[in-house]
Amino acid sequence: MSAQKFDTASAYQAAFDTLLGAAGRQLCLYERTLDDLRLEDPARHAALRAFCSGGGGRRLDILLDETDTLRARQPRLIGLLRDFGHVLSIRQADPEAARPDHGFTVADRRGVLKRFDKQSLRGSLDLDDPHAALLLHQEFDAPWERAPVFVSATTLGL
Repeated sequence: MSAQKFDTASAYQAAFDTLLGAAGRQLCLYERTLDDLRLEDPARHAALRAFCSGGGGRRLDILLDETDTLRARQPRLIGLLRDFGHVLSIRQADPEAARPDHGFTVADRRGVLKRFDKQSLRGSLDLDDPHAALLLHQEFDAPWERAPVFVSATTLGL
């Protein structure tokens, strides 16, 4: 399968849905924010819940540049984090460290959804590109390990 290009929000969301549906065990997502993905959409949320509840050692790791508005804009995702903390992890990238200029999601070290620039909706989806998936997964690992902030499903207060 050759790469499918996209350049609109709806096409980006559809590409993510396709990749999510094809994922078997692992998704690694890196973006500035989750606003463009619209994870609060009921069908997309149901697909994420199905992925998280699928068992078999599944992992969904999300690395974001900005997490300030996550609780307000993504309450369903925070609910998934609460229910599936053993599967889902969300971290904020270290603002002092170098970060990729592009957003991407890697599925099972094979499928690749990539935005060419985090500020643009232009990108591509390829469900079978293990070489690109390996490179992006390596690009994900370093900032993931350095990420100082873990997003929690609970709010601590006095």
